[in-house]
Amino acid sequence: MKHIITTFLLLVLLSSCGAKQPTILSTTSNPSVSSLDYEPFLDITENAPDKEYGLVESKPIKVGERSAVNQRRFIASLAGPDGQVLSFYRVGSCCPYASENGLGGSALVDIYQVTYDGLKDPILLYISFYDFEKLYIPNGFVKREL
Repeated sequence: MKHIITTFLLLVLLSSCGAKQPTILSTTSNPSVSSLDYEPFLDITENAPDKEYGLVESKPIKVGERSAVNQRRFIASLAGPDGQVLSFYRVGSCCPYASENGLGGSALVDIYQVTYDGLKDPILLYISFYDFEKLYIPNGFVKREL
């Protein structure tokens, strides 16, 4: 019975990443905060070479250090296309992927909903804190000016 439940959960997790909208595995009740509430990273200066970077669950932004603060600092490093201050909150987690830094060899991606003045529909950013890669500015955003 234990094997059947484990197999079922694994199938649900693996199938969740193939869907158009990610299946959220956990949710949060975090309030929306402003990008001004966090100290930005100063070394994020280049636009992402991939237009889907951070905008789809299969290409998450990897901020490392198992730190939700790093996730928020990353978002605080960004602004809307005309320099608008961002508001954001963590929607939940989804999309397990193989990572030796994750729990049991698997890591999750956190989903942040981002808005700013003049934006018609919120933007979802997919961010993992289990692994680290060079950080870029996702398509549709600019570097926040201090």
